[in-house]
Amino acid sequence: MTETAPPSPPLSPLQNPLWDFSLEFYRQPQVADFLLECQDTRGADVCLLLWASYTSACGRQLSDESWRVADRGLAPRRRMINSVRNLRRMLARVNKGGWLYEWCKRSELRMEQRQLAALWKLNGEAWPETRSPLELAGQQYGLLQKEQARWAGLIDAYSTGIGVARGASPLDAVTGNTPGTAPDNC
Repeated sequence: MTETAPPSPPLSPLQNPLWDFSLEFYRQPQVADFLLECQDTRGADVCLLLWASYTSACGRQLSDESWRVADRGLAPRRRMINSVRNLRRMLARVNKGGWLYEWCKRSELRMEQRQLAALWKLNGEAWPETRSPLELAGQQYGLLQKEQARWAGLIDAYSTGIGVARGASPLDAVTGNTPGTAPDNC
């Protein structure tokens, strides 16, 4: 009798291609600075910006309706995340290495992971694809054309492997992506 390995358990909804993309893209040069600048100066939701980045990297578009649904759906948790973020930033000025600061940092990341899981689920819905995700985000957050162009450049650099030092990203070994290709599961 031949033994076979049990089937692998399904991925957790929290572990999805949008989450993987977000972690890798955020680590690229200038990306975190750009996203945090949009958050701090324009009130942008970084999770929505990451979703727009992923969608754009996949060569897809969104609709006004899908953007509105996503924005409204994230609003309740966004307030919680902002509260934890504000506490973490206050603690950073007082005791950056303390246990409470680290707890806030981990909690904020877990809540953002849940936001991205909700966006990933929405990503699977059938929506008309009528507008550039970067244009939709730019319209909502008042991003100038030059800021949208900078953002598009960061996405292009990531997609072509320029933003990754010397070739494939560490995530490529896990996801099977190669530089110059769209993320998996677009």
